[in-house]
Amino acid sequence: MDDKLKSTLDKIVRLTQQNAEFYKSLRDALKLSNPADNGIISDERLNQIYEYCIEKILRKQAEEFYKDFPITSIVQTLVEDFVRMESFRRKDAFGDFCVSLYQQIENITNKLCESRQLNNIAEKMWGCSAYVVSNKDVEPRIDNRMDSTFTIASLVFPGQNKKTGLPYSFEKSQSSLQVQYASDKIRAIIYFLGYKATMRNVDYENYIEITSLMSDIYQCRNMNHRGNTLTQWESDTINRIIPMKSYYYFKFTGALAQFVNGIKNGVPAIPSIEAYSQSIEKVKEKMPMPKTLGKIELSEKDLKKKRFK
Repeated sequence: MDDKLKSTLDKIVRLTQQNAEFYKSLRDALKLSNPADNGIISDERLNQIYEYCIEKILRKQAEEFYKDFPITSIVQTLVEDFVRMESFRRKDAFGDFCVSLYQQIENITNKLCESRQLNNIAEKMWGCSAYVVSNKDVEPRIDNRMDSTFTIASLVFPGQNKKTGLPYSFEKSQSSLQVQYASDKIRAIIYFLGYKATMRNVDYENYIEITSLMSDIYQCRNMNHRGNTLTQWESDTINRIIPMKSYYYFKFTGALAQFVNGIKNGVPAIPSIEAYSQSIEKVKEKMPMPKTLGKIELSEKDLKKKRFK
């Protein structure tokens, strides 16, 4: 099929999508109501042509979406997953849509976390202040960080280990990026590449929004698992999203676009971020000190009781 014919066919397909009356008239003109007629294209064959044209459009969109993506070794796989993602959207197969979408995020994240450069950056900077100085008179710079105890590790690894009582920021920052949980890897990638390790405190809400959406995508991707018992939090997440899945098709795709755009802009900046990290002393996340109460003054009477107890 030559390009001119394909172009004409694409236009016909778009018209059939946009105008039900045109589609009906086309079928009547081709006498598709009677597939037994000699020389007439069957309904099945027309559907095959239609699906071929749609996939062709989706593939073009996927290739444009990943155009100039810096990790060239995985671009073809990303394009295939994008086409599958959009095909599942058309079929309203939300769970499969989320699987295909998450596979793109997972592929990108795992590939980046293999980078020795990125691991070196994280290892040197975990204990640095999470934010850089920024106001109307000061341009944000990676080397002009706020004087704050809220560290990069605290931002990327929120919460506390209930078994040890230690903050995750202390425990997880002792290990390389490759061994972190998927959600931790994604948050680290968003910080170091999406924000180029130059995050302002006014960016915090946007950071929470994008990382929360990534968590939602992960939970919805898990809907395809069989036989697992959901926690209350996982169940609440699914119950919040499914009734509004038409909205979340676009919300999740937007999160993917923001993530991919951050990688496109962030990867070229890795050498300069690494140069800064190598120029400073390694800043480890500090071991939290046990909280102590102030001194309690005891009376002589109390001291005597304490001695003979």
